Amino acid sequence: MITLSDIRFSEIFAQRPMDMRFPSIAAMERAAQRRTPKFAWDYTSGGIGDEQGRARNISAFHDIRFMPQYLREIPPVDLTTEILGQTHAAPFAPGPVGLTGLMWPNAPLHIMRAAASHGLPSGLSSVATSSLEEGGEILGRNLWFQLYPMKDEAAEQDILKRFEAVGGEVLLVTVDVPGQTRRARDVGNGLAVPPRQDWRTWARGAMRPRWAVETFFNGMPSFKTVERYNAGDTAQNAFDFLKEIFYGHCDIEKLKKYREWWPGKIVVKGLLSLEDVRTAMDVGIDGVIVSNHGGRQLDAAPTAVEVLPQIRQLVGGKMAVLADGGVRTGLDIAKYLALGADFVLLGRPMVFAVCAAGPEGPPHAIEILKQELSTTLNQIGCPDYRDLAKFVFHP
Repeated sequence: MITLSDIRFSEIFAQRPMDMRFPSIAAMERAAQRRTPKFAWDYTSGGIGDEQGRARNISAFHDIRFMPQYLREIPPVDLTTEILGQTHAAPFAPGPVGLTGLMWPNAPLHIMRAAASHGLPSGLSSVATSSLEEGGEILGRNLWFQLYPMKDEAAEQDILKRFEAVGGEVLLVTVDVPGQTRRARDVGNGLAVPPRQDWRTWARGAMRPRWAVETFFNGMPSFKTVERYNAGDTAQNAFDFLKEIFYGHCDIEKLKKYREWWPGKIVVKGLLSLEDVRTAMDVGIDGVIVSNHGGRQLDAAPTAVEVLPQIRQLVGGKMAVLADGGVRTGLDIAKYLALGADFVLLGRPMVFAVCAAGPEGPPHAIEILKQELSTTLNQIGCPDYRDLAKFVFHP
């Protein structure tokens, strides 16, 4: 006779198919919060100020609607896309996110492997906890590297040589972090890398045993791409080290240098104003990522949804237009594409996925989004996502 004490509910839950455990990105987000310590979760999910900007990134999608057309012939949906001289299986991909190894051990590797398995590129941050060499081994030319401007130009040029050596083609230059920020959640948690070794950290880690065990066996995270440029004490708080090597502000002269140094494609990440986009075009930049950095830099910044149509109209077909911020569903991706984006990058959803389910999470998240996007296109009667603008409903 089986009693309740014989049933291990966690094992039964873990054996359920991924679709039943995590039918949506929202389900993964809820699971991720349960599995990660508060200081890691707050860094992952939080914004700056009152976090109204972060909330607007999500709510900005709500008023965009499509007019379906049913009585027409609808060929099979094809998500294949060409952008920045590359061909990919869908018009979206994981974007660069820093410090992901604190959220879940080896998170960048799991995310990049998932992208490779789905025929997609993946962004890797300068402050990721996996190196660009590791990323190059997984993705080759489909590794998109995000560069934060550095104080030492020799170090910048060395990083670009390393990126070129692994086959990289697309460089993402982030310009929307011109200085230090103050995020209340991180300040209140005393966020540090490696995590502070005090009773609070130990207590919070103990409350998330799976995270604690994985971190114990994989080691504390570090910024593997840039740590070689640390001339000081390698044991210091890594955030202090980052303050020493990163310059922050990227003006037009700095951008011109990157254009001179880098032989491949350059995409400027974090533009919202038309004036900045014009400047990028004048410098010969290949694309822009319309983004407010996930609501993490300026709480009063407009959302990508609000400014994307004007930017699309300005550039026409002269450069690639990408967007990020607030995406939680394939329908959200469709709305970005309808507003003028050629491609969409995903930050938090991929982190939620790896925190929720480890290595199996990111490939499942990508599959969810591909299916939701295909379903949306079928339901609208739009087999080619490039035609989505024609189906936007204007009451």
